[in-house]
Amino acid sequence: MRITVDTHTHTSVSHHAYHTLDEMLRQAGEMGLEGIAITNHGPALGDGAHPWHFSSMSSLEKEYYGVRLLKGAEANIISYDGQLDLEDWVLKRLDLVIASYHEPCVAPSTVEEHTRGLLNVMDNPHVDIIGHMGNETYKCNYEAVVKKAKEAGKIIEINSHSFVFRKNSDKNCREIALLCKKHGVNIVVSSDAHAKDRILFVDKALKMLDEINFPEELVLNTSLEKLISYLQIEK
Repeated sequence: MRITVDTHTHTSVSHHAYHTLDEMLRQAGEMGLEGIAITNHGPALGDGAHPWHFSSMSSLEKEYYGVRLLKGAEANIISYDGQLDLEDWVLKRLDLVIASYHEPCVAPSTVEEHTRGLLNVMDNPHVDIIGHMGNETYKCNYEAVVKKAKEAGKIIEINSHSFVFRKNSDKNCREIALLCKKHGVNIVVSSDAHAKDRILFVDKALKMLDEINFPEELVLNTSLEKLISYLQIEK
């Protein structure tokens, strides 16, 4: 299985990332990617981007260095009612929106509350992807969330960065992937790159998917055409 679009990356606009937009795009072109999503953190994280950063992404070209640029955001879930730190008027201008939990934005709670938050956020029509759901800090009822993703047409992210940097995420991601396979839920495999040399750094996630014989047809970012068709992004 080959990933051709990295759906979760950050530029130096997120101050704990290290390369500029141009550097990330140039690297993606040199690697032969079909596309890359730039998904900087929303403002609630502290060093995230201003809302205007996201609303102004529409002024960027669709392609640089032969690579399709998907204009996105990693919006922070800021309450278990499903509230995000970016408003709908911003989100609707983007190609791709990831919704994720981060500790500075919402305090970890119970499995029930974590689950409730994800179920609520999937009611937002502008959210496309549930980010790094395997994070042990926000353990949830995986089957309930996967079933809701199927019902709502949302995508579950298998975040390869988590396999290294988030305790128990490898085990949790395997469980989540098995449930996505069982229920026929689409996934993306992403690097969550915070530097250009981490773009498409997804080997650990792909190895796990291969071990469980995960169906490639459910992995949307093996093809730019498949991904933008599912997300209904203008070609």
